[in-house]
Amino acid sequence: MANFLLIGAVPWLAQADDAIVEGGLSSTDWIRAGAFFALTLAVSIGLYRVCRRGLSRALGSGFAGVLLARFIGYAAFLIGVFYTLNDLGVRVGPLLGALGLGGLVVALALQRFAENFISAIFIQTRRPFIIGETVRLGDQVGSVLDVDSRTTVLKGLDGEIIRVPNSDVLNSTIINLTRRPQRRSNLTVGVAYGTNLDDAAAELFEAANLVESIHKSPLPSVRWTAFGASSIDAVIFYWHASDIATELEARSALITSIDRQFKAANITIAFPQLVLWPGDELRTSSPSERNTDDDQ
Repeated sequence: MANFLLIGAVPWLAQADDAIVEGGLSSTDWIRAGAFFALTLAVSIGLYRVCRRGLSRALGSGFAGVLLARFIGYAAFLIGVFYTLNDLGVRVGPLLGALGLGGLVVALALQRFAENFISAIFIQTRRPFIIGETVRLGDQVGSVLDVDSRTTVLKGLDGEIIRVPNSDVLNSTIINLTRRPQRRSNLTVGVAYGTNLDDAAAELFEAANLVESIHKSPLPSVRWTAFGASSIDAVIFYWHASDIATELEARSALITSIDRQFKAANITIAFPQLVLWPGDELRTSSPSERNTDDDQ
């Protein structure tokens, strides 16, 4: 890569030399160029501030508004710089060619950074999440702290800071856990064979209604799903506030409530069991013994 950069820089510098026009400049030329440069600087800064306020109102506070405002300000500044150089007698055409070649070399060296930078623009414009929301990005779960030019910063459930490259965010499945005020969770419960399923479903429904953090609208629901190896399985669906803390609290309280209701109703929560038989009870009788039994 170093050799490539050195080779690419040789024609770049040659083109930059061709951009300079030999000849003297009067003091008036320098004053006019300096005044125009100062005006360009002031206009670009003012344009950046105006655009940033306008884009912040349109797009919300975030990286996208700042980025677009900077792009507009830089574009205005570059236009003014090129005009100033042209007024000083610098041939802008060869200079643009040199900048284009140099930009290609830099782009190849900073390909990964550019990929993350462009991904940050897409994230901010599409807005799959905003600052403060809790999301699942692949295997990572946390609340969004920031989206900068390279990474999306999350605060994990254990308090750790997680930085996910923006390109990975854009290419992964994004699950926004807190975009809506409530969401649904479920819990699987198995009851022993021989249990009255109507009574068990009623107790599950009552257990969910007794938990304060479980919403009453929509109501919880119970569905029997499978005949297991040692149990008949039911799934109870319930709604709660969308934040992670409430999800964990609702699940814990529901398990406690189900255990209490089942004990009061003498319903057994099934668990895997292994029955062992003594070997002599499973002994296979010999043919002579079977014939004797048949004769009798």
